[in-house]
Amino acid sequence: MNILSMRIGLLGLLAVAVAAPVGCDGGGTTTGGDTTRPSARPKREEAPAEVVEAAADEDTGDVYSYVSIGKRDPFRSFIQKEVVVQGDGGPVGPLQLHEIDSYRLRGIVWNINQPKAMVEDPEGIGHVVELGTLIGKNWGKVTQIKPSELIITEEYRDPIENELIINEVTMRLPNPDKEVGR
Repeated sequence: MNILSMRIGLLGLLAVAVAAPVGCDGGGTTTGGDTTRPSARPKREEAPAEVVEAAADEDTGDVYSYVSIGKRDPFRSFIQKEVVVQGDGGPVGPLQLHEIDSYRLRGIVWNINQPKAMVEDPEGIGHVVELGTLIGKNWGKVTQIKPSELIITEEYRDPIENELIINEVTMRLPNPDKEVGR
């Protein structure tokens, strides 16, 4: 019995010794046959040198550059509420539907190249204005934007004396203390 258990142990050891390098790729040698490991990817055939050089020349010229000319701004709403009415002096924009004193100055963006201000119309809709924006029924134009006020200039002719009359309207930001005390 002792010889039988030795033979079984020797066969088991031999089986482990042969199977370990083949199944685990432990770096051991295999008995005969191919010693390379099969790859999951098929081998790529090598292209001739002429084709590789031509492909390299073409790749350098294909640089993508985005040009936004003629395309819609993706951040601007595609639903625009813009009212343009035909007036006596031509088309009237949404800021020219009400008198200047019915608009309320709600905010100013000051430390930028082109300062902007936000005015609220009587319907509660906010409009962003900048220098040169037409506002009011008398064709007023935003001429100055200061840190706490907006100056609008209206120019019209006196019908009797034919004099040019310049009317400056100043809108000031609301005082926060008065807004709380409403």
